[in-house]
Amino acid sequence: MSKKKKEKLPPPEWSHLIDSEEIDAKPLKLSISAGDEERRLLAKRLDVPSVDALGAELTVVREKGSMVVHVKGILKAQLTQSCVVTTDPVKSEIEESLKAWFADPEQAVSFAKVRRDKLIEAGQGELPILSEADDPEPITEGQIDLGELVTQYLSLYIDPYPHAEGVKYEIGDDDEAESGSETIKNPFAALKDWKENQGGGDA
Repeated sequence: MSKKKKEKLPPPEWSHLIDSEEIDAKPLKLSISAGDEERRLLAKRLDVPSVDALGAELTVVREKGSMVVHVKGILKAQLTQSCVVTTDPVKSEIEESLKAWFADPEQAVSFAKVRRDKLIEAGQGELPILSEADDPEPITEGQIDLGELVTQYLSLYIDPYPHAEGVKYEIGDDDEAESGSETIKNPFAALKDWKENQGGGDA
């Protein structure tokens, strides 16, 4: 019986790979940006008419005494979206911080993660939530994709309900939202809030 082939994921729309073996305790500063074709593909993925500009200023460093790689920086983007009321084009600019941690899962496992796994095995009810630093993203084939990282953070910051200047919703307008509505409109908003609570909101 032939072994079932492992399904291969499609490549990301924008990749900027760095070799994790080249990262040490000396901070590596990088400036990256997406090209025309990459931004066209990203617009489809993010469901916006166009991504007019996208880049990031990043610092990558291996934390002392560990195998964990820390990435932090600022992403900058210019988007064209469609007004949810009139469908007119809406220009938006995004400048936000990002943080992420990466590690080879075969070489680095945090004590906090091991402790949590043991609690799961023991059938403990309420478990501690791990921060990203204690549960880093896996390094794949020795490389970290900074382009995909920036894209994922961009998806958190896009306004899910853009509207042209002076235009308000007939139902659930801005005044109602400001009056205390706790509805999370963006499906990524909860993840964004969680990242900020874990210290991911500062560069």
